[in-house]
Amino acid sequence: MKTIYNKIGVITAKGRFAGIMVAVMISGSVLVGCKPTEKNYKTAYDVAIAKKQKTEAELDADGIVSADAPMRRIVDGDTLYFKGAALRLSPGEGELKEYNIVVSEFKMPTNARSGAAALKESGFDAFAAKSTGGRWYVVAGAVKSLDDARALILRFRDRYPSYPYIGLGSPVIIRN
Repeated sequence: MKTIYNKIGVITAKGRFAGIMVAVMISGSVLVGCKPTEKNYKTAYDVAIAKKQKTEAELDADGIVSADAPMRRIVDGDTLYFKGAALRLSPGEGELKEYNIVVSEFKMPTNARSGAAALKESGFDAFAAKSTGGRWYVVAGAVKSLDDARALILRFRDRYPSYPYIGLGSPVIIRN
């Protein structure tokens, strides 16, 4: 058996193979551990609910709004929220229009695409879009006028009265 010497002591070829196998198993477990789990989704949901409550409290305060909170605008008696962001689409993802109704915000594209697919199955023209800042959004639909945007938000709220609006707190309009 060939013997390999180093500063610490003697390592045999058999010991070296065992060390490589341990390193492979550790790296494999790290890669498996990076997958989203139900626990991670639950944590994200809880964070979204807390952020929604915080945002609602800030928006309902006497003109006090956090720097990253969407801007509030009253249109025909309905409160609409606007957020500034530049959106990009992957090929085949959907079509951005003047008013894009965003209902969730994520760091991972898989979460945004999954949310969009679920909304698409329930009849919304939903798709995922990425901001130039690296965040991923679930767009419930894109329309050409503010009246259509308001109608889409009302329809969405009627269909999903307890939707968590992950990362946002409320449906948000991002203008293109």
